[in-house]
Amino acid sequence: MGFKEQLTKLRKRNNMTQIDLAKLMDVKQYVISSWEIGRSEPTISQLKMLSNIFKISVDYLLDKEFIGSCNEEEFNNAIKNVKMDAEDEFLNEVIKECGKLSEDKKKKMLNIIKASLEFEK
Repeated sequence: MGFKEQLTKLRKRNNMTQIDLAKLMDVKQYVISSWEIGRSEPTISQLKMLSNIFKISVDYLLDKEFIGSCNEEEFNNAIKNVKMDAEDEFLNEVIKECGKLSEDKKKKMLNIIKASLEFEK
């Protein structure tokens, strides 16, 4: 599955119209349509935006078959990158939300996180 199919699938899976995605990307709807039919391709910065919007790696966005056709080491690295993307996104969200808390609540939250990590061991 190539980029155009992957983009269409991800957009529909996320219940977005081409217009919805175009607004998020700050482009016209015909640009998204053009990508989905293979008439044109996004720039590198637009690929990064799509990656952020759909919360996936650029590798996955460009070629889902990459994961299915690679050797074990490449597969493990791809999975590791996908997990790292998710962890980075999660940590950024936590940092953003924690910035809104009082110092007392930040300490309580840190204690909860530490207790959760100990519980998982």
